[in-house]
Amino acid sequence: MPELPPYSYRMSWSEGDGECVATCDEMPGLSGLGPTPARATHELEVAIAAWLDYLASRGLPAPPPASGSSG
Repeated sequence: MPELPPYSYRMSWSEGDGECVATCDEMPGLSGLGPTPARATHELEVAIAAWLDYLASRGLPAPPPASGSSG
């Protein structure tokens, strides 16, 4: 997977899913689910990479990282 920009991630627990949920502040429609925070983050990064590929294939800009963020 290519190196991603330093986007801001958030982690929460979903009682309904019984899993960790990772989200990205800069891309609110994307999330990753997993039994552990590390797995949820990995799934989110896969989704981000796919979205960035989609944007690039259509000549659209990627959202910039938020100031002071870390991925």
